[in-house]
Amino acid sequence: MNPNQEIIREILEKRGITGAETQAEFLAETPKLAYAPTLLTNMDKGVDRLLQAIDAGKRIVIYGDYDADGVTSTVVLLKILRCLTDNITYYIPSRIAEGYGLHNESIDRIREEGGEFIVTVDCGSSSPNEIAYARSLGIDMVVTDHHNMKDEPVNELIINPRAPGDTYPFKGLAGVGVAYKLGLAVSRKREIPRRVISEVLEFVAIGTIADIMPLLDENRSFVKYGLKWINRGCRNPGLRRLIELSGLDCRNLTATNVSFGIAPRINAAGRVGDADLGVKLFLAEKPDEIENYCRTMIERNNLRKQWQEEAYRQCIVKARQEYRKGNFLLIEAKDVHEGILGIVAGKIKEEAKRPTVIVAPNGDEYKGTGRSVNKVDIYEMLNRYRDCFLRFGGHKAACGFTVEPDRIESLRQNLNRDLAEMLEKDPALFEDEITYDLDLEPDEVSLELAEALRCFEPCGKDNEAPKFRITYVMPENWHFLKNDTKYARFQIGDLDCVLFHDAKRYFNMMQNHEFLDVYGTLDINTWRDTRKVQLMVTEMAPTEDFVG
Repeated sequence: MNPNQEIIREILEKRGITGAETQAEFLAETPKLAYAPTLLTNMDKGVDRLLQAIDAGKRIVIYGDYDADGVTSTVVLLKILRCLTDNITYYIPSRIAEGYGLHNESIDRIREEGGEFIVTVDCGSSSPNEIAYARSLGIDMVVTDHHNMKDEPVNELIINPRAPGDTYPFKGLAGVGVAYKLGLAVSRKREIPRRVISEVLEFVAIGTIADIMPLLDENRSFVKYGLKWINRGCRNPGLRRLIELSGLDCRNLTATNVSFGIAPRINAAGRVGDADLGVKLFLAEKPDEIENYCRTMIERNNLRKQWQEEAYRQCIVKARQEYRKGNFLLIEAKDVHEGILGIVAGKIKEEAKRPTVIVAPNGDEYKGTGRSVNKVDIYEMLNRYRDCFLRFGGHKAACGFTVEPDRIESLRQNLNRDLAEMLEKDPALFEDEITYDLDLEPDEVSLELAEALRCFEPCGKDNEAPKFRITYVMPENWHFLKNDTKYARFQIGDLDCVLFHDAKRYFNMMQNHEFLDVYGTLDINTWRDTRKVQLMVTEMAPTEDFVG
């Protein structure tokens, strides 16, 4: 085993990926890990009910969500089910006018427009009243979702790997993953062209990455195959053009490109306008329509950035005021577009290292969006006060809700009290421990190693790019980039290092300590015909033996 292979093996084992077969599957170009869709509770019943509706000529409506997961879920099911019926359409609620999930008013509109059978994607698990309302109108339904559910008996209509009692082997599916499983189950009972089942994997990959789901287990198979389809030219013309206009290349598109280049543009449509723009784009075939939809999406993303910066300036001031009241930052924002609250909450959470919720008025109610730090389950914290919310949902790292304004102050006090108790039990609650895979010596870093580490792709949640520590470092040839003290470049011996955050703070650290430990991932810098390895620095810290 050569040194690079040994490094890869050590990383795999440290990450709990052990055994020759398991490691071979993880590294395989054509992974085989996949589970039968019928292992999902209620899948057989749901498919039978859906096919009966199609056979009866009923009007099928795919009810999605306004984020990238919801949009891609909608597209996947539309493309599969259109092989069986033309009597099918979709509905995505407005983030601003309606909000997340099922709504009686939306169901009324679907009925008025002739809808007779609803299939939800990426939503519906927490909507028993709305499900009952639809059925009272004679509208049958199948719910596909992946969000957390209350520990109570599961309605027979719900297909969700996170449902209480469900024994599906992998709980990390995105909404698009569950929708795809429904499509696969349908294809086992009806003739669906294999080409369609394969090509929609492009969207399964995009939605899974965009929703920040773990890129392990079955998701790794989905994303590998989906990205492979895109890398071979991308069969969907709308997605292909969006990738091009985003300044990316289909031939080498990575999960990181999707996270930072494609997903924000799809999400922007729902944040500042109507999310069905994404569905229209990915269903369009005429070049002029595709061009128009793409450019509109990019314009909305630019507008989103502008609104986001304005909201951040307002909310960061209020965050500092909230910090005087406690460690749970519950910020009331005025005149802020609610479509970007989640992004701003996430940014403040990263800076303050505290769970952050931003609420903004919406008619007579307030809508709230929260993001949390690693050790604090924000869903669990807020779920204790579920009775004070008009609507509530989410998971460990993020949540959303609507609340009456007179409930906000008591909620703030309760959350700060609860967090204070948690902090008393764990004084390191807000401290981020620097994690890494292995120590490397500078002379072990090579272009060949950087190329070999590409076997870990696709990288993302729970399968981050391998991170290394180089100890006892004395950075040399330091210089700031772009006339900005946030960015810097320096060297460790002959190794080029690039730093894209907190450069001034680390520069001061370098002045105050003799040696530093430098953490980062390996990257290949290509300039014209030259390829060279470089370290993308994530953190720096004083070497412990020399802290003085």
